[in-house]
Amino acid sequence: MKLLDILKEITDDIDSSKVKIRRKVVNGLLVFIPYYDGEPMGAFRMKPFDNDYKITAVILYDRFKGKGIGKKMYIYIIKTLAKEGKKLYSDDHQSPEAKYVWDSLVRNGYAIPTENGYMSR
Repeated sequence: MKLLDILKEITDDIDSSKVKIRRKVVNGLLVFIPYYDGEPMGAFRMKPFDNDYKITAVILYDRFKGKGIGKKMYIYIIKTLAKEGKKLYSDDHQSPEAKYVWDSLVRNGYAIPTENGYMSR
């Protein structure tokens, strides 16, 4: 599923034709950056972890919060990494907002709880 398709499902405030996503490696971290009409919406950073990836930081700018974009980006990243045979792990310590998103991913079948947090299925 493409990010544009994911975003179409969540809000009428976002014109999906104006959404692009960039994936790059910066200082050894894998970074996904969603853009809306050329404006960064935030960044999702992860570090290599065993043969997979672990979230190190998620930033979503205020204007894009509360629209379900963060959760949909997690789903996009989980699906993208799964195509490469990789899993996504949460950080060992989640903010209340991150815990809420991961719990939602568990309820929707995208993740499972682990001893130290969560991991994608």
